[in-house]
Amino acid sequence: MASKNTTSKPVGKRYEYRVWGPHRSARKLLSKLATSKTTERVKDCYLLVDDSSWNVKIRDNTLKIKQLVTAKDGFEHWASDRHRSAASTPSPFDEIFEKLRLDRPQRGKKYNLIDEVAALGADAGFRAVFVVKQRRRYRIGRLRAEATDIEIRETGEVLHTLSIEGDDLEELTALRDRLGLTDHENIAVHDALDPVDGSGSA
Repeated sequence: MASKNTTSKPVGKRYEYRVWGPHRSARKLLSKLATSKTTERVKDCYLLVDDSSWNVKIRDNTLKIKQLVTAKDGFEHWASDRHRSAASTPSPFDEIFEKLRLDRPQRGKKYNLIDEVAALGADAGFRAVFVVKQRRRYRIGRLRAEATDIEIRETGEVLHTLSIEGDDLEELTALRDRLGLTDHENIAVHDALDPVDGSGSA
């Protein structure tokens, strides 16, 4: 799964910084600084592959692919796009799209992603991790942030994470400093879910 050939140019680029653990003080400060707040519960299926520069997940039978562009000052710069057909999906993930038959719901047929993943077996070329997220999302000027509790369906383990993201690296750096997160490692969700890495903490 290390190929990086694409059939479409990723859209939507932003810097991200994500840390793991409760970080209660930072969460409280985010809530205080926010100009707007929303909460949501979402279900995701992460597809873990060997190349961690790809962050791939399925939500509502749509494949979302993020590709790491660069890293600077501890922040990661990701490009992302959502795909609803194999034709628009970068290689090698177009094959995954077809194997999981993600376009089936559009044809009105009964579809269950868990069953489709299980049917592929151990030779699928990825490891699927199903999670449920309880997210509190914040707007702070032009920046976005979220405090999320992630329950791993397979084990019931709950991971706690906090992230900030946006286009302006200077503003992000200032917010990271204000939240007291400067000395914490930036770890993306798919890397925290990888049992080899094991970076997430409850």
